[in-house]
This record gives sequence, C-alpha cells and structure tokens, in this order.
Amino acid sequence: MAVIQNVELKNPKGKLFLTLIYIILLIGAVVQFLPLVWLFVGTFKTNNELVSAIPKFLPEKWSLDAYIEAFAKYDIWENIYNTVFMCVSIIVVQTVTSTLAAFSFSKLKPRCGGFVYMLMLGTQMFSTTALLFPTYIMMTKMGLIGSKASWILTSSAWAYAIVLYKNFFDNIPKDLMEAAQIDGAGTFRQILHIIIPLSKPIYAVCILNTFMAVYNDFLFPLMLLPNEKDWTLMIRIFALDNAGGVKQNVMYVLLFVTCIPSIVFYLMAQRNIQEGVSTSGIKG
Repeated sequence: MAVIQNVELKNPKGKLFLTLIYIILLIGAVVQFLPLVWLFVGTFKTNNELVSAIPKFLPEKWSLDAYIEAFAKYDIWENIYNTVFMCVSIIVVQTVTSTLAAFSFSKLKPRCGGFVYMLMLGTQMFSTTALLFPTYIMMTKMGLIGSKASWILTSSAWAYAIVLYKNFFDNIPKDLMEAAQIDGAGTFRQILHIIIPLSKPIYAVCILNTFMAVYNDFLFPLMLLPNEKDWTLMIRIFALDNAGGVKQNVMYVLLFVTCIPSIVFYLMAQRNIQEGVSTSGIKG
C-alpha cells in the first residue's frame, strides 16, 4: 500500500508531504553511503593525504598504487578464496539440511516432531559467544580443529533457517502436494518442483542472512582454523592491522575489498526477492 495515494497528490498538502519524504530519504541515503564513498575515494589517495591534519575528499592525483601494493605485497588472494569457499560451502550445506528438516516438520509431521521443533527453537535463546568453548571442546574431541569441516558443520546447523523455511512451507496449499502425490511425485520431487520454486523469497532472505553471518564471522573461524593458510579475509585484515606497518591507503583498499562481496550479494538477493514475490502467486 502506497504511503500517499494518487488522489492526495493533487492537493498542495499531499505534494508537500511527498517532498518532505524525498528530503528525509535523501538525507538518509547520504548518511548511509557517505562512509562507503569516503572509503572508496581513499583507496586512490596517497598515504600522506590520508594522514593529513586537513583531509580532502578528493585525491590530488588518482593512483592505483595502493591496490597494486595490497594485492602484490600481502597476497590476499588465498584469503579471498578461503572466504568464498567457506561461504558457498556453508550456504549449500545449510540450505539442503534446513530444507529437508523444515519440509519434514511442515508436511510430513513426524512423531514427536513438535517436541523436537521446540528444542530447536530453544537453541536460539543461547548467545553465540556462550557456545564458543563447548564448540571448541566438541571439535577437539572429533579431531576437526584446523579443518574447514569444523566451521562448515558449526555454521550449517542454524535453527533460524529451519524456522523460516518451516513457517513459509506451512502456507503452501496441501492441494498442490496431494496433486503431486497423485501424479506419482515422491518427496524429493515435491521439494524440487513445488516447494523450492514457490519459496524463492524466503530462500533469498535466508541465504543472504547466512552469507552475511558467515562472511562477517570472526570468533569461530579464528578459534577453529588456527593455521594462517586457512584464514578468511576478515582474520587476515585483523592480523595485519594488529601487526602494524600497513600504510593507511593500503588498509583502505583491504577494507573496501571486504565490502564488495556484501554489496554485490545484497543486490542479487534483493532482485531475487522481487522476482520470487511476483512469481510465487497461486491462482485458483
């Protein structure tokens, strides 16, 4: 529903109110994007310009030296690969397991399913920080410390995703599932050809949330992956900043590189949400 109807725009008060909304949104956009723009422009400045007592918004001379030094001297390609690999792996494992669990709770109705579902909801009451040491002890006994599988298993078990999927699957009409069963479709075909196509909005939201949580996670990968060769981009930048000796403009480049995947992934998810909403309607 629109905030201002077309009829209201015909009078001066409606036009004034719309103008006020545009001004507020413009101010909000400037506040949101100015730090990112400042970070981006700073990647083209020299180190002396960034540490100057009187900062300037635009560089005196646009230069790519900071980018060249960041990738050549610190070789962050391996960290980028580790980050992408872990994000993709966790998203795939979590999406598959959460879909199967949510479908079971929503459509198959197993015995004691409600009790198990409540237990899973209860896990959301615990702080992530409180689970650090129990997770470390469990992974140590399993011999997975230093293995990427430890972080994949830890981050893939997320009750939040199961809750989202289950609530969305509950709204899919039973008639579609019964019609598919009459046509001979088994459980997996129902999931692939009915559940997933009609659930694009919730998949986009959950995958986006999973990506942001995994991409920005710091404590769990730092604890579970002590080897430097397995570090993600976030841990590597933290280590470089603590070690010192990194130029300010090079640090700007490293920080800006970490922002790019989040921005791209968010824009992709937004488009998928809109497409999912427009194509998931069911006509009688």
